[in-house]
Amino acid sequence: MTTPRLIRPLVSLGLIGIAALLVFGAATPPALAGTVKGTVRLPDPARVGRMHQGYWRLENGNVPVRAAAGKATAAVILEGISGMKGPPAKTVTVEIGGLDANPKVVVVGPGSVVEFKNVGKVTHELSTPADVSFMPIERLNPGTYRHQKFGLPGGYLVRCSDYPHLAISVIVADSPNFSLVDDRGGFQIPGTVPDGKATLKVWSMGRWVHEESIDTSGKQELTIRVAPSGKAPKEPEVKDPETEGKESEAKTE
Repeated sequence: MTTPRLIRPLVSLGLIGIAALLVFGAATPPALAGTVKGTVRLPDPARVGRMHQGYWRLENGNVPVRAAAGKATAAVILEGISGMKGPPAKTVTVEIGGLDANPKVVVVGPGSVVEFKNVGKVTHELSTPADVSFMPIERLNPGTYRHQKFGLPGGYLVRCSDYPHLAISVIVADSPNFSLVDDRGGFQIPGTVPDGKATLKVWSMGRWVHEESIDTSGKQELTIRVAPSGKAPKEPEVKDPETEGKESEAKTE
């Protein structure tokens, strides 16, 4: 069977395109650095995962007494890598019960929604104290939930006005290269990091506590030491397009 005349030029062009790729080479993606891993050395107060070390202890049917968790509420983020985009937006659930949150640290992409679900027997009033206009105080009764959308990249600290030790960190990452810190301070970012320069940031105790430049082409295991701070943790600044619009309208009135 012969090839129709109208199809022959298309076949020829296809062969020419393949030949050109073989001669000049296809566009090659940047080399990957493999896994970036290491250990974060946090101060003692940060290792127990509680924003406030001293608060009431009461044996009752609503709030069982539990020992402090050994897991550090920390995360490691790599930023400033060209061509990297944040993870896709999704909905993540944070369960609040027994005057505790699970998980305490959430890392999501821009535009994600966090569902705060009260699975306990105590009422909570959650907000972002750094900017209550972004996430205003709202009563969260037992058995109910609340949805909050997080737009711009950055760190957000959600707290309960009645129980200040209850704090939830929401990190909106503009890079897919991040890792939560395990019980021993270890972190491991999978092999999606291109070789080159990057900014490594550590979030702990509701704020950014460390930042440094690293070369991801190095294969050595990193050791990050976070110096203790004598000052009270500063609430991270909240920046969101919707909030900024409301502030500008308020100023013009």
